[in-house]
Amino acid sequence: MMKVLAIALNTFKEAVRNKVLYFLLIFALLIMGFSGVISDLSIAAPEKLIKDLGLAAIDFFGFLIAVFVGVYLVYTELDKKTIYTIVSKPIDRYQFILGKFFGLLITIYVNMLIMSIFFFAVLYFRDATDFDKVMKAIYREVAPGQFEPIGNPQVQYYLYHLKQFIIAVGKGIATVFGYSEPITHHLMRVIGMSALGLAIITSFAILYSTFSTPTLSAVFTFLTWIIGSLCEDILRYAERLAQKAGGVQNLVGPDLLKYWFAQVAMHIVPNLALFDKRTEAVYGPWEVATPNIHNVPIDWVSVVYGLVYVAGVLCLASMIFNRRNFK
Repeated sequence: MMKVLAIALNTFKEAVRNKVLYFLLIFALLIMGFSGVISDLSIAAPEKLIKDLGLAAIDFFGFLIAVFVGVYLVYTELDKKTIYTIVSKPIDRYQFILGKFFGLLITIYVNMLIMSIFFFAVLYFRDATDFDKVMKAIYREVAPGQFEPIGNPQVQYYLYHLKQFIIAVGKGIATVFGYSEPITHHLMRVIGMSALGLAIITSFAILYSTFSTPTLSAVFTFLTWIIGSLCEDILRYAERLAQKAGGVQNLVGPDLLKYWFAQVAMHIVPNLALFDKRTEAVYGPWEVATPNIHNVPIDWVSVVYGLVYVAGVLCLASMIFNRRNFK
């Protein structure tokens, strides 16, 4: 276990030095930061647009990190010939694969953590700087319908926004560790499920990098993500083909080929739609006890499914890597 941890930490340090990582992180933060501005274009419920954009950015840029960093992990060791030094030491090849996987996963999760804090801070700041709340902080009611400013209105305006910014950052950090308000309730569950889905994609990136070039590995990982995300739609398409033909037995030619391709893809590629709870968090059913909060239950069957899938893909990657000849 210590050997796996050592390789994981070394992989994390190498990934942190990757400039692509910083470009992706900065771009993700900019998107979430500007989501508050973009939300003004929404006719109603701008916070829903912020949540949708923020959660989508965390998921998508986590995927990009898995692709752009993961596909080079094993290839770099082979290209720089450092793999000869590693395999000559008392380290099993499966430990090397596990170390690379957990190192990349730590990198992705640290970036998701930063993006999540920023995302929560944007939500809290947007909520605290609502026009009515700002006016109440700057003006006080001296008589029914009569208001007077508290000090200099312009100074109070900027001081209020600065104070709320600091509070929003503090609340954003606290939310990662369990704190929540109605505007961020259940969002950590959504991000947690996305993190598990990204663990599956990361394991595939490691798998493809054990036998392919970085370009092909990136293409394979991207296709796996696309098919996995559309898995349920592909299955419905196959069922629609069979329904239109009056049954599977009546399918012939290209339609039969499409049907079986959809069935095989559905049972081989992971169903990543199980880990996408964004729609439920933003537009889903309400909680009965708290009508202003969306209900996002944790699907433990999906959690077990994800963990088993990751274990299976890593076992396959270890078997392929173990058979490689580096001479």
